Amino acid sequence: MAEPTNKHVMLYGGARSGKTRLFVAAIINRAQKYPGSRHLIARLRFSHAKASIWLDTLSRSLGEQADPTSYSVNESDHYVRFNNGSEIWVDGLDDKERVDKILGREYMTIFFNEISQIPYDTVTTVLTRLSQRGGRNVAYYDLNPAGNQHWAKKLFIDERPPGYACMRINPFDNEQHLPEGYIDDILSKLPEHKRRRFLDGEWSDPEGTIFTTWQEVDEIPEGIRLHSRRAYGLDFGFSLDPAALVALHLNGDDLYVDELLYETGQTNIALARQMTSLVDQTVWIGADSSEPKSIAEIGQQGFNIEGALKGPDSVNFGIDWLLSKQVYVTSRSQNVWNEQANYAWEKRRDGTPTGRPIDDYNHAMDAIRYGAQRWMRGEGRIADWSAADLGL
Repeated sequence: MAEPTNKHVMLYGGARSGKTRLFVAAIINRAQKYPGSRHLIARLRFSHAKASIWLDTLSRSLGEQADPTSYSVNESDHYVRFNNGSEIWVDGLDDKERVDKILGREYMTIFFNEISQIPYDTVTTVLTRLSQRGGRNVAYYDLNPAGNQHWAKKLFIDERPPGYACMRINPFDNEQHLPEGYIDDILSKLPEHKRRRFLDGEWSDPEGTIFTTWQEVDEIPEGIRLHSRRAYGLDFGFSLDPAALVALHLNGDDLYVDELLYETGQTNIALARQMTSLVDQTVWIGADSSEPKSIAEIGQQGFNIEGALKGPDSVNFGIDWLLSKQVYVTSRSQNVWNEQANYAWEKRRDGTPTGRPIDDYNHAMDAIRYGAQRWMRGEGRIADWSAADLGL
């Protein structure tokens, strides 16, 4: 954190290891050091940010690090203003209006709290506001490790470009600040997967993860692009949920997936405008049939788009079909990988599976199902094939 060349710093590890507390302490110090500076602490859900940061960690840390007369608290907009003009804002990334407000300000520090829940696209969008002058701009990230394909592991551990640094800290490193027996009586007795994540701070696929055999490829191989059946899948979104667009290539039992778009705030016109440079308009697009108006408006722009059929068992039927394929996903499809790492079977309160997937982390997952639906039904019109397939 002190190294000037590290602009992005991630702390990962088990529960109650002090990750969030360390970053909040650093932000308070930075606010005191740089007059007029602005700092953001954000979680995916504002309700979680309010409960865990605003009402807990930030409040306690201010009491320990700052004179009560040196700052004031705005309870309605959830920011702290120091007498030197610096501000610490706490916010969520789950609402377009909130994100728009965030993007309307510049920050010297941005802290993404519990990034296992935050899509990579959201992170990169918010990072465009890490641009305040007057001091060293840094971004902080923390999480209890998620699945092995999560974007944070790939970025900070597998790739680790210049300026990125990370460290693992676990509950044992913070034992003196924990309740007596917390490690031995609670964390050590968790089920194996949760124990590995919340005690040992290890990266592992969540228990009940649906798609565990997907493999990463740098890009769609040229032979697959030229000699495979093709389709696109589109899941609509706007304010809270992103629009997700994927390109699909089916070659026998091998399915290749490439993320083309994953963004919130997309009107149908704006979405169609982006799709013009991303999509071969002769190839079929399977979309969310619950939005016929959106399908009609995009179709009017020249796209070969139809609504995918839905039914009581369509989700599970699609999952079963995908499980029968070997799926390859491109490295750049960070949001697809983020969903894959978190998309799991829903459980009852007693921990037994319901046989249904969770209704979350499923925007790209749904787009993949929509795009592949005609193949699931055994359909395959000429439009599925490339010119090379037809010898043209």
